[in-house]
Amino acid sequence: MSEDENRFPFKHYLLDLSPCMRGGQAGQLTGGEEIPESDILDFSVSLNPLGSPFRYERSGLDMVAILEKAVRKLEQYPDNRYLELRSAASSFIGSGAGPDNIVPGNGSCELFRLVLESVAEEGDMVIVPMPCAAEYYRTCEALGAVPHKIRLHEMLHLPKRTLEKAKVIFFSNPNNPTGELVSRDRIREFALRCAEQGTLLVVDESFIELSDPSQSVADLAANNDHLLVTRSIVNAFSLPGIRFSYAVTSVPMASRLNAARLSWNIGAVTEEIAGAVLGMEGGANSDYLVRSRNFIREERQYISDRLSSLYGFNPLKSSANFILVNMEEHFMDSERFTKCFASRGILVRECSDFFEGQKHFIRISVRSRDDFEKLISRLDEVYAESSREEAREKLEETLEQGPERIAATRGTCGYYPCHFLGQDCTFCFCPFYACNDERTGGKWIDSATGGKVWSCEHCTLLHQPQVAEKILDVLMEDGDTDENIRKAWAEVVMPLL
Repeated sequence: MSEDENRFPFKHYLLDLSPCMRGGQAGQLTGGEEIPESDILDFSVSLNPLGSPFRYERSGLDMVAILEKAVRKLEQYPDNRYLELRSAASSFIGSGAGPDNIVPGNGSCELFRLVLESVAEEGDMVIVPMPCAAEYYRTCEALGAVPHKIRLHEMLHLPKRTLEKAKVIFFSNPNNPTGELVSRDRIREFALRCAEQGTLLVVDESFIELSDPSQSVADLAANNDHLLVTRSIVNAFSLPGIRFSYAVTSVPMASRLNAARLSWNIGAVTEEIAGAVLGMEGGANSDYLVRSRNFIREERQYISDRLSSLYGFNPLKSSANFILVNMEEHFMDSERFTKCFASRGILVRECSDFFEGQKHFIRISVRSRDDFEKLISRLDEVYAESSREEAREKLEETLEQGPERIAATRGTCGYYPCHFLGQDCTFCFCPFYACNDERTGGKWIDSATGGKVWSCEHCTLLHQPQVAEKILDVLMEDGDTDENIRKAWAEVVMPLL
């Protein structure tokens, strides 16, 4: 700890915390783009693609009436027991849970913090899955607990000695960001093992209504002092502006957590809207949620099939309303890819924070087919711009080397010869891309996305040693680089055509 840090009155484990990265931040596009928010396509958030139930004709919900009721309560303190809201949540869960089993929270993050504040001491070990949402281990770090990461596929097979050491275990079902759903029977078995060792198992079911609610263990938590299930209305009902989540656990556990939580953590508007959506007829099997799951299942398969046909995209199997895509074999890393799309008003979730800095994964939420096709239609445009940027970067590297440059030829490039033996590889990336002149041997070809892309496959001009040398001589002249590129094209390339 530095002397500057020592002057702050913070607990030592708070000094290294950094802000949490989240999707859905449309106002924070890269590069200062001025894109109207209405024109932004956001695939970074994992909300119900049908929109909120207030847009669904058969939901039976009247937003005006709900807000009018909320307005009448604005000048009075809420009943901080939130009895009606807890009753609506327990009814939504179904058999096995009553209002006394429910702990209301202002979002899942508040519930995670409440649980750890109430259960874990500084230095206690808390097991979190890998990958998982950053909130799990950030909450641990903010409270001085020690997060211990375990690979997702190993979580349910933890040995007894590990369970004994852990105070709390976090598990998301389905997992975020993989979308993997574990069966109810497997989690029930694991919960029993945790209870035998006195370890609290927290199962985050934030996405289960959009996946398969029959695999929920919320009803089991109502009679287990070592099992707590969290749910959220944000994703299931596409209400990110209404911060309401709730925990389901045994009555003794719920009683203690309700005593420890903030006295008034739910406002009047949130209370009325949350109560209304949880009170819809049919609960998790309401017409609205059933239709949502059917839509997600169909469009998720379409997205997966479409991406699988494109080079460098490996969509992983998902049971949620989003798909994790492995881009390890793609020529662009996840960070560059998402920035390129953000500059065009399309937001995709970059997932390096889920994977300890590895820039191989993106997460794409399920939206309408038309929206997804708009994303795909921009691929060729993104690739072309990326090629131009990379060509410029390589050109600048070449110019910096000067006359003593070393061409990346025999033995130094794994792709040599990509054109012909003895080629000059000074310009691996063409500074004239895309020249649009088919006399070079280049041409427009159909891309896998359905658009057109400029192909240089049959152009070898810049790899002829004498031509490469003349072009480099022009590019190294004093003056503006862009002007020199135009001059090299006119004085060197055009006479050859």
